[in-house]
Amino acid sequence: MSIANEAGYLYVLSKDLATLNKKMKKASKKAQKHLEKHQQATSPEKRQKHQQKHAKKTQQIKKLLEEHNEILAKLRRHQIAFAHQLQNEHQIK
Repeated sequence: MSIANEAGYLYVLSKDLATLNKKMKKASKKAQKHLEKHQQATSPEKRQKHQQKHAKKTQQIKKLLEEHNEILAKLRRHQIAFAHQLQNEHQIK
């Protein structure tokens, strides 16, 4: 691939990573909120409700983390390809 294509991949993947980071931050805030509500709840029904919501959010965070790691692997691969193409184009050795 050309250096422009690799740069394009890096740009798109970095945007995807930034979006995913925002989702993870939002989900972690909600998980923390439900954990606090679970600790403050007085009735068993409310405690269970917030515990279940907290569990759902932690599962969502785990899925987002898997996606995060996949995007990082792709970024590393394309960064290496970008550096290789840059060397070939400019004859840097």
